[in-house]
Amino acid sequence: MLVNFWNSPEVRARYDFCFYYRHSVRYEEGLKRRTSLDFPVHAMAFPDPSDILSPSNRWPRVLVRMLRFGSRLLFTAPLFLVEVLILLRRFKAEAPDVVHINNGGYPAALSPRAAAIAARMARVRSVIMVVNNMAEGYDHVLRWLEYPIDRAVVASTTRFVTGSSAAAMRLRKVLRLPDGKSAHIHNGISLRAPSETIPETRQRLGIANFRGTVFGIIGLMEPRKGHIVLLKAMAELNRQSPDLAAQSLVLIEGDGPLKSQLRQFVADSNLGERCIFTGHEANIMNLYAAIDVLVLPSVSHEDFPNVIIEAMGCGRAVIASRIAGTPEQVIEDETGYLVPPNDTAALAAAIGRFCGDHGLKERLGAGGLQRFQQNFVSEIAVSKYVSLYEKITN
Repeated sequence: MLVNFWNSPEVRARYDFCFYYRHSVRYEEGLKRRTSLDFPVHAMAFPDPSDILSPSNRWPRVLVRMLRFGSRLLFTAPLFLVEVLILLRRFKAEAPDVVHINNGGYPAALSPRAAAIAARMARVRSVIMVVNNMAEGYDHVLRWLEYPIDRAVVASTTRFVTGSSAAAMRLRKVLRLPDGKSAHIHNGISLRAPSETIPETRQRLGIANFRGTVFGIIGLMEPRKGHIVLLKAMAELNRQSPDLAAQSLVLIEGDGPLKSQLRQFVADSNLGERCIFTGHEANIMNLYAAIDVLVLPSVSHEDFPNVIIEAMGCGRAVIASRIAGTPEQVIEDETGYLVPPNDTAALAAAIGRFCGDHGLKERLGAGGLQRFQQNFVSEIAVSKYVSLYEKITN
């Protein structure tokens, strides 16, 4: 959504920007890849409290976890205060009318919460915090220790915004937000153009001669994304309906900590002909064009996944876990199918449905494209944010 703001002629005509972000190599690489900024940009070197003691990954896992816990316990409060003071000085110098905070979740990093409090202390007129995931409750001791920070954040923030109504309900419950303190605005995107034709991409990936249904999973290979659930579903389909399984192929894009484990499962389950690890795609639009169906088998920590609306914008059907905001994206039997998280049998059945009905992917893909154009293009989301800006500043 930030890129949509920066690229919107409507927004650029109304507002001047100054962008702050917490420095990380990965974030900077993505920022440079996605956009070129022509306004002031400031990288803030805020350390993570969990990393101050810098445990070695070669140490026993239990010891590493204990050190990280102790580091967070000892250093969260002083580092938070430092971040508030640094940002307070910045906001006083900039004197913005609106501070728009983009938070990965809640609580996520310290810096978004510090920004909210610093902005209010600097007498910024309006503070918006966008929360891009389901809020974390007070289920462990460190979250209870953060309770005073949370109350200060609530008092400092004019409006919380989430990408889905499900995330808004969760945030209201966790932070005990009063009526009118939160809203949800569905994310919108501007699709990039592919750099290859579909035959070129399929040729490069070695599937030019495959005539069945091509499924794709796009995301960091970590437990919450549910890659192993998809692979188990493919193994189950292979056992129960080998004829349908022979008509399916899964492209697994990306990298992550589970990559070697996933490769081992594919080898042990004899899925080598059914699953291809593509590595990182420089232009993900090429992969969307090359697949027939996107699969997102997430098991936790989702809100309003961009990959779903990107796939819909490319005219692709979707199979997704019924979790968080995905029911607000995928309409059952109109744009795709929703399955319970961690339910390999239901996921295998949904995959088999596409393999047994060759017209299904076209019908649901067309429905997804129509829904995307009516609800999830960037102009719609940007317009709603502009309306929110006007409402809270007038």
